[in-house]
Amino acid sequence: MDILGFSPEEQNAIYRLLSSVLHLGNVFFQPFQMEGQEVASVVSAQEIRVVAELLQISPEGLQKAITHKVTDTVREKIYTPLTVESAVDARDAVAKILYSLLFHWLTEKINGRVYPRNEALSISILDIYGFEDLLFNSFEQLCINYANETLQFYFNRIVFREEQEEYIREQISWQELPFSDNQTVINLIAAKPHGILRILDDQSGFPQATDHTFLQKCHYHHGNSDLYIRPKMPLPEFTLKHYAGKVTYQVHKFLHKNFDLVRQDVLELFSGSKNRTVSNLFLKHSEGLASQQRSAARRGSTARRLNANTVSAKFQSSLQELVEKMERCKPYFVRCIKPNQHKEADRFDMELVKTQLRYSGIMETIRIRKEGYPIRMPFYQFLNRYKALLCLKEVPLADGDRCVEMLFKLCPIKPGTYQVGVTKIFLKEELYQLLEAKRDRVLHVAAITLQRYIHMYFIRKNFKVFKATMTKLQSYCRGHLARMRFNLRRKYLIKLRSVVLLYVNRRRYIKAEIEPIRRAEEELRRIEEERANREVVNVTTLPIPAELGALLQATAGGREMHAECLAL
Repeated sequence: MDILGFSPEEQNAIYRLLSSVLHLGNVFFQPFQMEGQEVASVVSAQEIRVVAELLQISPEGLQKAITHKVTDTVREKIYTPLTVESAVDARDAVAKILYSLLFHWLTEKINGRVYPRNEALSISILDIYGFEDLLFNSFEQLCINYANETLQFYFNRIVFREEQEEYIREQISWQELPFSDNQTVINLIAAKPHGILRILDDQSGFPQATDHTFLQKCHYHHGNSDLYIRPKMPLPEFTLKHYAGKVTYQVHKFLHKNFDLVRQDVLELFSGSKNRTVSNLFLKHSEGLASQQRSAARRGSTARRLNANTVSAKFQSSLQELVEKMERCKPYFVRCIKPNQHKEADRFDMELVKTQLRYSGIMETIRIRKEGYPIRMPFYQFLNRYKALLCLKEVPLADGDRCVEMLFKLCPIKPGTYQVGVTKIFLKEELYQLLEAKRDRVLHVAAITLQRYIHMYFIRKNFKVFKATMTKLQSYCRGHLARMRFNLRRKYLIKLRSVVLLYVNRRRYIKAEIEPIRRAEEELRRIEEERANREVVNVTTLPIPAELGALLQATAGGREMHAECLAL
C-alpha cells in the first residue's frame, strides 16, 4: 500500500474497517422475553465495544443499531426491539455495508493511481469464480450463475463469430455451425417483464410481498417452460436448467437479500464516526442515496417501483456494463481447472475436472471447433513445418497448390478433411494428428542423430582433453622419476666422492704425519732390538794395544793400572 500511495492514516482506517467486519461476525444474540414477546439481546458486549473502538463510534449506538429498528414519526423516534433472526440480519447488513464501501473506495483509489488515462491502451482482467451448484443455493448463487450464463453466451458468440469471420475471410465453403444458445435461459432469468429477477424487483416494491408470493409468481409465469422445473412437493424452491446443468434454488430470504437499503439511523451512526475515513465513506454513500431518491421521486411512483434500488437491479446494470466493455476490447479467455478439492499433488479427480470443463463451457467450445476446421495454418508455416518430411532444404513457394501437393505426398487424404483458403490451409483434427505423428517420427530420428553426433563430439573433445592431460601427466611423471634418479645418483656419487676423499686424505695424512713417526718408532725399535740382540763382552779381559798401554803407563806415572786387563 505504500507503493500505491496510501497514507499511514488511510492504512490504519483500512485495517480498522477489516478488523471490525471480522469482529462483527463474533457478535451473537440470545432471545429473552420482554413485555410478552421474544426479542434479541447481545450475548457478550465485549465484541460490541471492540467494534465501536475500531470504528470510533458509540458502543451503545452500535448495539442499538443491530438490536432495534427505528421508526421516524413527526414528534419522535420509536425503537422497536428485533427478534434474534432480524438482529442477525441487521448485524450482517452492517458488516456488508462496511465491506462494500471499503471495497469500492479501495477500487476507486487504486484505479485513480494506476489506471491509464487512455482507455484504448489499457489491459483489464476479469476474474470470476465460475458456475456454482451448492447444497443450499440462494439469491447469491442465482446472481453468480446468471453472470456465468451471460459471460458464456458472450464467449460462445465470440468463438462462433470468430469461426464465421475466419471462414468468410478465407473464402472457403462451409456450413453454418450449430451451437447451444443459452439466450433462453438468460431471458428466463432477467428478461422484461417476467424474468425471475424482474419479478423479484417487482415484489421488492410491494410492502406485503413475501418469498412465497415471489415463488408463486415465478411458478405462474414460468411453470410451463422447459428450462424451469417446479418442485413436486410444495417446497420453497425452484430449479433452472443452466448450460452447465440443473440447479435448485431455495427462495428463503430472496426478498430480504434483494434490498440494498441501510437504515438511516445506521448511516447517521457511522457518519458521525471520529475516524475521518469511515465518516467520509458513509457521508458519500448517504449523498448518493439522497440523489437517487430525488431522481426517483421525479419519475413518479411507477418508475420508482420498477427502478427500485435493489441488488439484482444493480447487478444487472453492472453486468451489462461489463459486457459492453468486453465487446469494445479484444478478449482472451483463460480457464483454470482444479485437479482436486484437497489441494494435493499428483491427484487427479476425473469427475471434478469433467464438471469444471462442463461448467466453464470448454466442452461446448471444443464441440464448436471440432465441427469446423480447428487447425488453420498459413501456407508458409505449413510448408516450412512439413518440408522435412519430404527432405526439402528450402521452403517452396508459399501457395495453396504446393500445400495440397505436399499434403498428398505425405499421407492419404480423405474427402472433407482439408480446405484451402486465400492465405491458409484448413485441416481436420485427424489429418493434423497424422501429419504431426509423421513429423514427430522424423524429428525423433533427427534428434537421435543429432544426439549421436553431439555425444561423439563431446566424447572426442573430452578424449582430446583427457589425452592432453594424460600426456602432460606422463611428462610430469617422467620428469619426476628422472629427477628422483638424478638425485639418487647424485647422492650415491657424493657418498662415493666422500669415501674417496676420505681415503685420499687419510693416505696423505698418514704419509705426511704418521709415516715419519712410524719410521722413527720403527728405527728406535730397531735400535733397541739391536741393542737387545747385541752380545755382552767382558771389558776386563779386553786386550789393550801396545801403543795405548804405553800411553796409559806414561800417564799413570809408571804405575801399572789395570794390569789384570792388559793383554800383553
